[in-house]
Amino acid sequence: MQTNQIQDLLKRYLAGECTEEEKALVESSYLDYHANAVPLTEHEIADDLAAIAANLPKEKQPEVFLLFKKMIAAAAVLVIVASIVIYFAIQPKNNFTAKIANPTDKILPGTDKAILTLADGRKIILDKKASTLVLDSLAGIRIKKTAKGELVYEVLNVEKNATNLNAFNKIETPRGSQYKIILPDGSNVWLNASSSLKYPVIFEGKKRNVELTGEAYFEVSKNKEMPFVVHTQTQDVQVLGTHFNINAYPDETETTTTLLEGKVLVSKGAESKMMKPGEQVVNFSRSRILELSTMTDAAESIAWKNGLFLFNHNNLYSIMNQISRWYDIEVDYEGDFNKQYYSGTISRFGKVTDVLKTMELTGSVKFKIVGRRIVVMK
Repeated sequence: MQTNQIQDLLKRYLAGECTEEEKALVESSYLDYHANAVPLTEHEIADDLAAIAANLPKEKQPEVFLLFKKMIAAAAVLVIVASIVIYFAIQPKNNFTAKIANPTDKILPGTDKAILTLADGRKIILDKKASTLVLDSLAGIRIKKTAKGELVYEVLNVEKNATNLNAFNKIETPRGSQYKIILPDGSNVWLNASSSLKYPVIFEGKKRNVELTGEAYFEVSKNKEMPFVVHTQTQDVQVLGTHFNINAYPDETETTTTLLEGKVLVSKGAESKMMKPGEQVVNFSRSRILELSTMTDAAESIAWKNGLFLFNHNNLYSIMNQISRWYDIEVDYEGDFNKQYYSGTISRFGKVTDVLKTMELTGSVKFKIVGRRIVVMK
């Protein structure tokens, strides 16, 4: 694409005059590569956003706003788009070099699927083909699946006893899947790929305790008399009623908790941090310290829930971990990629080759696909 064509495309995008295909090109096919890069300061970001806002066409503002809302962070995305378009303009044409050893082996994005393990050990596959009603009279619950694929739990009007008060269910999302459930207290939970949530059939006592492995976004129903507590391998998160995201994958070097609404208390041993909306706590596995910081846009943490890979100065290993879990693939590395960082936004619902092609356009990395294995190369 020539420089004048790129400029014309950006002008029509900002004016809301692009076709659906052109919108997809601008919104999904870019990624910025940083070698030992330092993130922009808050002052630099503010200046960039002010410059962009001043040039937005007023007569098209409602239409442009709706379009950008889908991208999580509207103005920030434009900064990335502009920088990448400039990058492409000065680079020679670069065809997708990822070699596919078996072209018939398609690697597709994840779907809505989970495995529910009931208190008595029964396992139920939850997907679009699953049965719509499960009745567990022993535990005193009814599990229904809505037309949208959501799980709804009803506590039956039965006498509480030692059996159902100490009964736990567990829902797991395999690699290449995600799922949303509604807990017995009305709380909504979205599980990302390769995650699990263990919870009691009936919330009883002074706290609503659940156990999380992997990543989940919570919208907790309010109950001042019974706080909601999420236990992970390295920390506890206590809330009364709020919206937050926890990323606690065992294969990552850190656990992150991001608060979008309400208040959250994160605890690790004797240390604790009270969070406010827009803040994030990072819990490093090899450190005893919880690091609290303010995010430019806390909604970035739930981009996965909204169908996007959103990278903000992420290293290549972290990015490939996300891709591996979502597409259910294995990843091998030929070389050291510790100092390679990327920023950008890519749809989670395209083919894996679309994601790899976008990354290869930076000129910093190449890929080879062998069956369900991806080899990362210099």
